[in-house]
Amino acid sequence: MPIDGINFDRNGNCAICHIEHLSDDLKTIIRANLATICHGTHISDYDGEPLFDYKATLGSLLDRYKTKTKETQMGMIGELLSHILITQLFDEYDIASPFFNLEEKSIKKGFDLILYKPSDGSAWITEVKSGKLHKGKDHEETTHDLLSTAKGDLKKRLNQQKKMHWLNAIHSVKTSLNDEADYKKTLVNILVKEGSSAAQGKAVGSDNYVVLISNLFEPLDKKITINPAESVLESIQKVKTELFKDTVVFSIQKETYSAVAEFLQLEATGMEES
Repeated sequence: MPIDGINFDRNGNCAICHIEHLSDDLKTIIRANLATICHGTHISDYDGEPLFDYKATLGSLLDRYKTKTKETQMGMIGELLSHILITQLFDEYDIASPFFNLEEKSIKKGFDLILYKPSDGSAWITEVKSGKLHKGKDHEETTHDLLSTAKGDLKKRLNQQKKMHWLNAIHSVKTSLNDEADYKKTLVNILVKEGSSAAQGKAVGSDNYVVLISNLFEPLDKKITINPAESVLESIQKVKTELFKDTVVFSIQKETYSAVAEFLQLEATGMEES
């Protein structure tokens, strides 16, 4: 279903999204999904409990946000938008990890998102990079840089023999998903298998499906095209030694990240006053 204020285009494993403005449609989507995005689907077991309602979730999110540097705040909003847009625009995936880190107010360690693809029972490790124009670079070049950094980070992490990446991912999925989720055990087993490979010094990136996401926060008088996403995907596919099992590349552009934070702050303030 089309979302007012959002232009989305997809070509195979590459996609692009321009967020023209924070429309009423998008605000409604945020209100309806924020608690589940932040905590996970397990909160359906506690429907109506104030601990997990919209107001409490807003407060927890803003408490985390206000203490961070501007760079980290930008990254938080970029990751939040990624959660929201994947939920709305990519029907084939379920998000299986929460936006909130399990450690109160700290930065998430390990993988940004874990996705599950029910059609083939696969797990998709997702890396999100956000930023404004890089010095001396235009919109296309900066987007290419962000996606390339995401690619490089996952290439490094998925080939590291570090158990903690996988232990964090397993814990994240277990605490995020409702126990009734029919794929919870399947997904955990996939992550345990990868973690066991790392524990034995056998972890390789080519065992993993990945999603690379860029968030460029710049005015839309100059819009990014799908070209950087296609270029990065091509660079992955050209490598003789396979980097990843399969890759999806998604580029997002929005004028400012602060507009989202300001909306959330206004929502929280309105609830306090009501």
